[in-house]
Amino acid sequence: MEKDPMENRGVTLNSLREEQRALNRRMLLALQVRDLEAQEVLRRELEEIAAQIDRFLTGRL
Repeated sequence: MEKDPMENRGVTLNSLREEQRALNRRMLLALQVRDLEAQEVLRRELEEIAAQIDRFLTGRL
């Protein structure tokens, strides 16, 4: 069973934003090389990071 990264006490808004920026860079590369499979995977990961940031900001950790 995979552990939820939000359970880690070391998660900060900055670390979530850094991960989001890294995923955005990977998405840009996937778009440039027209890798549709990678784009879909990255889209899902970006949605999850956005949800984690939302939970962090609203205090629903």
